[in-house]
Amino acid sequence: MEISSEKLKDINGNYDWYNKFGEGYRVVYFYEDDTYKIGTYCKKIEDFMMDFVEIEPIEDESDIPPFLSITNLLERYLQTIKDINAVAIYKTDGTCIAEKKREI
Repeated sequence: MEISSEKLKDINGNYDWYNKFGEGYRVVYFYEDDTYKIGTYCKKIEDFMMDFVEIEPIEDESDIPPFLSITNLLERYLQTIKDINAVAIYKTDGTCIAEKKREI
């Protein structure tokens, strides 16, 4: 699915964060009713692993699960968020880096 760079650069109607941090990546969750939700922003894809920390607050780098691959990352989202039927990583310029659909 194509998602505009404007939507990927927007957080609650605000672009100030983008002006401060610049290009990066967003996770996008897709639902069965053909809707989607744009989630977390990270400067590096590996940083999305912070979404899977089991101990809060993060006190040490070892609290963050290791990044294995983009495929593994997408599978983790599908396992964790039961009501999505697909998940993708987009660059904030609108480029889809990877997408994974839930297997039925």
